[in-house]
Formats: sequence, structure tokens, C-alpha cells
Amino acid sequence: MPGRIFRFLRRWLDRPDSAALHGLISGSVWFVIGTTIGLIMSHELTLPDLFAGIPPLVFSRLRPAHVNMMLFGFLSTTFFGAWYYLTPRLCQTSLRGNRGANLLLFLWNITIAAGTIALLSGDTQGKEYSEYPWYIDWAVELLLIGNIAIIYRTIAARREARMYVSLWYIGGTVMWIAIMYAIGNVIWHPFTTTLANGQIQYSGSLTGLDDAVWNWFYGHNVFGLYITTGGIGIVYYLVPKLVKRPIYSHTMSLIGFWTIVLMYAPTGQHHLLQGPIPNWLKVYAIIGSVGLIVPVFTQSTNIFMTMRGAWGAMIENIPLRFVLTGSFFYLAVSIQGSIQSLMVVNRFVHFTQWVVAHAHLALLGGFGFLSSGAMLYMVPQISRRPLWSRNLADAQYWLMLLGLTGFFWSLTAAGLAQASSWIGEGQQVVKALDVVKPYFFLRSWFGGMIWVGALLQVANLYMTLRSPAPSAAIERAGSLKDLQEISPTGAAMMNAERGLAE
Repeated sequence: MPGRIFRFLRRWLDRPDSAALHGLISGSVWFVIGTTIGLIMSHELTLPDLFAGIPPLVFSRLRPAHVNMMLFGFLSTTFFGAWYYLTPRLCQTSLRGNRGANLLLFLWNITIAAGTIALLSGDTQGKEYSEYPWYIDWAVELLLIGNIAIIYRTIAARREARMYVSLWYIGGTVMWIAIMYAIGNVIWHPFTTTLANGQIQYSGSLTGLDDAVWNWFYGHNVFGLYITTGGIGIVYYLVPKLVKRPIYSHTMSLIGFWTIVLMYAPTGQHHLLQGPIPNWLKVYAIIGSVGLIVPVFTQSTNIFMTMRGAWGAMIENIPLRFVLTGSFFYLAVSIQGSIQSLMVVNRFVHFTQWVVAHAHLALLGGFGFLSSGAMLYMVPQISRRPLWSRNLADAQYWLMLLGLTGFFWSLTAAGLAQASSWIGEGQQVVKALDVVKPYFFLRSWFGGMIWVGALLQVANLYMTLRSPAPSAAIERAGSLKDLQEISPTGAAMMNAERGLAE
């Protein structure tokens, strides 16, 4: 029996795209678990004694577990799977280290699970987006470095001479997150120590104001130079592929790449505009935040021009609908982010539920929809089976769209009400809670719709993998096999740069 299991695992690990499938399915499971924790948290805002006496379920432990699970469980694992799917295709070669990629994802899932247990047990470094304890940080860092090796070895072995823009974004992203994670989590300082001057340096932190500056360098760039750039690389692959035409302008896509590289790094300091950081750093953060309009409009224009004359495809093609909806949300949240970085706006809305709404619009709206679109397209392609239920996917889309829209606007209204109470009426923070409580009820209802959508997705993908191959599999191979890419390479790329479609 052990020998049969070993042979089965060996065949499965050697199977093309098994690592990609591993990442995509794992991401869908993390999506369900992460939204479940989020739904519990949401109810605790209106029913604070709901889980009284159960330490792992108090809000202060659930919140970091939810944030890190959505960031590193749902989005990261899905992105890994999508990168392992599209990188070999754009390079016209096999993934270098399919077994290694499967092992990496297996260890990644264990690490995220262990980190979640640690956070729910109260073992935390206590820094926003850097809550994992040091032993989880080191595991994450080593796996991120392993991911660099897999992606770069595949790119180095490519048989396609030209590097499509998705590879630029993915290649940059995997390198940046490994560097930023080490910096943001101060992984070289795992233990709490007392310094000579009597200050206490806590594990995973620097001292004083330096720690806040470093923390927000990491906290914001983990979105901008990891989730954003990694997601844009997937968008630039999926949209041309699904509409069967080259990207509108490869040159424009590279302008977007280099401008986001140059402008995003300092933007995190706009979270400290009301703090005692140097004024030049505040100005630098505001300029960078406003300047991000350039790469955002470049990417959005490129994608929407690629879609010109083909918008009707969104009706029939559900994965495309998810991806384009995510692109619209990305445009909206980026414009909002540039505006709220301005001092006059920041002073009014910062520390309110407005910022919570903004963060969810980015992660769940912009890149949560993209991740769902990637899963619904790539899993059927890998399994050589059609999606089990189009109706289920359609229901998932509308539940997520209505849920996120309602979630965003209810928290935006709550944030404005909070700000008016604090600044306009001079109320204390605690006394303003009654003002936002009705909006928190709406948050729970709309969050529940997103949770149901996540459940429908994992059920749909599971049934797709369980369903037998269609009897007309050979005839349908052309639409499912996906061997020849539509994404522009070679001569097609040259035409794409001139805005032409072959």
C-alpha cells in the first residue's frame, strides 16, 4: 500500500500543471476560511459578547488572523498557482521544478496554517501586517526565496526570445516581496532585548519612530509591489487570452511597469501624515501617491483598449467578467488612494472605517475578483474539463459584486459619520460608536454575501475536478487544451505595440 501511494504521488507531482492546480485550489479553500473569520469578526462589532470567554475568538486575535490569511493564504497562494500556470506558457517551456513547486506550496499552506494558529493563540509581534511570530517569518521568507528560484529558472530556460510584460511583472514581484518581507518583519531580530539606554527592542521590530516608518514601508508596499504588480501580470495574460487578441500596447504596459516601480515605494508614509515623521518624507509620500495615477491609468487604458469592440464577451465569458470587474475596482481604489493621501483629506478620514472600506475595495475588489477569474479559467484548463456549473459561477459573481459594493459603501458612510462626529462635533472616539453601529449591521449582511460566494466557488471547482471527462473530449480539446497562446509574442507583439490586432 505505501508503495502504491508513493507511485501515485510521484506521478501526480510530475504531472504538468499539478503545482498550478495545487495553488489555485488551495487559494479557493483559504478564501472560504478567511471570509469565515471575517464574518465572525463582523458580527462581533455589533454583538461584542458573541464569543465571550473564548480567547481564540476575540476580535483582537481574529483580526490579524483574517488579514494575514487573506493576504498570504487566499491571494498569495492563488497568485503562486496562476504564475506557475502562465509562466511556462509565456516562456514556451515547462515549469522548472514542478515537484519543488508542489513541495513549496505544501509547506506554504502548512506555514500559513501554523501562523494562523499562532495568532489565534495570542503569539504575535503586534505590528500591523507583520503580526506573524519570528519562526513563521523565517519560514515565509525561505519559501519566498524558493519561489524566486522556480520562477527565474523557468524564465531563464524560455524558448520564446521576447519577454511578454506579464513576465516583467511576475519577475519583479517575486523578488520585491522577498526583500520587503525581510525588512518589514525585521527577521534578523527575532528576540526581545533590553538596550543599553534602557529601551526595550521587541522581537521583529526596530525602536521608536523608525519602526513605524519601516512598518508602513512594508505595510503599503506589500499591496503595491506584491499584490498589485503580481496581479497586473495575471491580468495582462488573461484579458488578451480570453478575448483572443493581442494587448493594445506592449510599450504602454512597460511604461506602467517602470512608473509603478519608481513611484510606489514611498507611498506608505501617507499613513503617518499626522505623526512626527520628517516633512520631506510626508511630501515624498504624497507626491508618490498622487503620481501613481500614471501607472494606474496606463494599465487601465491598455486593458480597456484591448477590450474595445469586445465588451459583449463579458456576458458569456464569466472568468473575463471577474477579471474586468477587478480591473474596474483597481482603477477606482487607486484614484481613491491618491485623493485620500492629500493632507486635507487624510486629516479627515484617516483612522475611520473609510480606510477599512478602501482596503477591502483593493484586496477583495481589485484582486479578489481577479483571483476568482483566474481560478474559474485555469482550473478547467488544467483538468481538461468544462466548469461544472456556469449558473453557480454566475451566482458567485453577483453575490460577490453586490456584497462587496454594499460592504464598501456602508463602511465608507460609517467612516464619514465617524469623522464628522470626531472633528465636527468633537465627540470622543468611544461615543462615536453608536453612530456607526447601524452601518456595522449592513457590513455583516453584505459580508455574508461574499462568504456565500466563496463557498459557491470552492464547491464549483471541486465538482469540476470530480466530474468525468466529457465524451466529446477529443473534439473539445481545441478549446480546453490551451496549448497555443493568444498572448502576443514575436511578430504579434510588434503589431500590438502599434495598436493593431492580428
